[in-house]
Amino acid sequence: MLQPQHRSLACGIGLIVGSMLLFSLSDVLAKRLAESVHPVEIAWLRCLGAVILLLPVVVARPGLLRSVRPHVQVTRGLCLLASTTLLIAALRHLGLAEATMLVFMSPFILTGLSALLFGDRVSAAHWVAVGIGLAGVAVVVRPGLDGMTAAVALPILSSLFWAIGMLCTRRIGDEDSPVTTLLWSVTVGLAAASIPLPFHATILDGAQALAAAGMAATWTAAHFCIVLAYRSHPAWQLAPFSYSQVVWSVILGYAVFAELPDAPAFLGSALILSGGLLAALRRPAPPLRQHRA
Repeated sequence: MLQPQHRSLACGIGLIVGSMLLFSLSDVLAKRLAESVHPVEIAWLRCLGAVILLLPVVVARPGLLRSVRPHVQVTRGLCLLASTTLLIAALRHLGLAEATMLVFMSPFILTGLSALLFGDRVSAAHWVAVGIGLAGVAVVVRPGLDGMTAAVALPILSSLFWAIGMLCTRRIGDEDSPVTTLLWSVTVGLAAASIPLPFHATILDGAQALAAAGMAATWTAAHFCIVLAYRSHPAWQLAPFSYSQVVWSVILGYAVFAELPDAPAFLGSALILSGGLLAALRRPAPPLRQHRA
């Protein structure tokens, strides 16, 4: 029989794996919508749905809207909106699995930025992991070969904005609760996406509205699963299991869109996963210098 701490860890792992499935399902619906709806409108709909779903939480606990670092929360929200919009735009041109594989270069970008901005002590093993991961990205992209198009830049840029958003998350630290951070992210995203929306908005039919509702619900539920998981366990224990999203994207991409990555894409994916797992399974080292507030 599992010890209580092991049961708790198993529960945390289950929440992470489940959240990755929910994210993939949300991306499936976003990809379907992207066939006829502009990415800006889809991102706006995703944020709108999340705000509506989180409204009861705000009504019950309005204090959750107060942030110690509102300027950092705004920056995080804008970065995550940019990341989401770029990924949705990528799904118009790339397969679900390929786009997901390329988005997962964000941990390698984050490693470099953390060392540069926070003075983190990055071990040789972590730099090896970064090299393996970037080699995997190169295999997936196959620059200069008859493979993918310039659309590969979209998920790579998405991963860059995601990494910057995660640096903002670190900057916030424990000063705001995870729910507060989520509330700010979706609210800022909704407000920012509303600015260009009039230039891209279309009227959804019944099927599109249903898909948009499902997309927002699965995306919001995925974020709640992550919040619940990381409440009890450090990131380094659970982070490796976030790579299950690549597996889910391959399965769902084939089941829904009849997409199956070719052999080089699978090889590149294996390298990205190997690099990410090598980095994530190592405990983070203490920073070389303390970051000042």
